[in-house]
Amino acid sequence: MTNKKEKFLLIEKSSLPEVFLKVMQVKEGIRDKIYPSINQAVKEVGISRSAYYKYHNSVYNYQDIDHNSLEIFTLFIELDLISVVQIIKQFDQKTIQVLSIQQSLVIKGISSVQIVCRNMNKDVIDSIIKKLQRKNGVIQILHKSIND
Repeated sequence: MTNKKEKFLLIEKSSLPEVFLKVMQVKEGIRDKIYPSINQAVKEVGISRSAYYKYHNSVYNYQDIDHNSLEIFTLFIELDLISVVQIIKQFDQKTIQVLSIQQSLVIKGISSVQIVCRNMNKDVIDSIIKKLQRKNGVIQILHKSIND
């Protein structure tokens, strides 16, 4: 029987294939606003967009992930405009470990949803918050990190 839990390896940077290093260059360049878009970043770094998208959710800088922290997202939503399922889909990524999802009672069409996660880096947190802010029906987003 195979264990479906993801496995991670810690590998010295110099041992990695060049494509992984270039994916990290693109991610860091976008994060640091060196490149205005992924298209420009991949051209500058010298990899294809398909190579970037193939590995971007699998390659992380070890220091970027705090494996002992909990990330707590509390959202206030208007249920006539957005569903809880649409919110949860934003957290559906390979690297995120969702620990709990709780929804409050609905009062006058408004509810709060709390999602607790582990194994999230700053880029992923920022990306999820930006995506949620663009969703019609999301009234407010609160985020808190708790480090063990």
